[in-house]
Amino acid sequence: MAKRRSFREPVKERILTFASERFFQEGFSKVSVDDLASELVISKKTFYRFFGSKEDLLIQIMDRLVAGVRARFIKILDSDRDFVEKLAEVMTFLGQEVGRLGKPLQADLQRHAPDVWKRIENFRRERITQNFSLLLEQGMEEGFVRKDVNKKIALLSFLGAVENIIRPSVLVNESFSAREALQGIMAIFFHGILTEEAESKLNDIQDNRLSHSS
Repeated sequence: MAKRRSFREPVKERILTFASERFFQEGFSKVSVDDLASELVISKKTFYRFFGSKEDLLIQIMDRLVAGVRARFIKILDSDRDFVEKLAEVMTFLGQEVGRLGKPLQADLQRHAPDVWKRIENFRRERITQNFSLLLEQGMEEGFVRKDVNKKIALLSFLGAVENIIRPSVLVNESFSAREALQGIMAIFFHGILTEEAESKLNDIQDNRLSHSS
């Protein structure tokens, strides 16, 4: 159960934060406006003052999530770190974000809010195409990615793997989560195109992160 929000928070922010936790954990269809109003100790009239419907609330939650992902990507890519350090940060960040969207919510989005799911898929395609293209270019310039790698083929291959594996219809029948799927795809994909120096450095960074988190 998600925690109650502080009454000192602005009401709209309380609703957005609390509903995000509930939706991410339990899915969208199982949480009603009555549930949210009761848990937040507000009236339904107050809820509808900020959101036209539960679907409107969902859209605002996902728009906020997308904006946060976009801003974090920009911050990572604009930093002075080298390709491997940026790649490690992207892998960690994306794993965390994808892990927040549990299977119930992903299935709900595809079944009950297909327009919202389509927007997420379009955003995912856009970010992979733009951001990973920049990463690969930096990797090639710094000598971390093999020169014989065709960047276009590499991007399409990675995008195809993500789109065909990290989808509710696939994940519902598998034991691995969306986060585990993404980490597996990225590990297989990037370890296959890195030079020995880059692979060694990436392994060191990941081992160091694991040692600090345990």
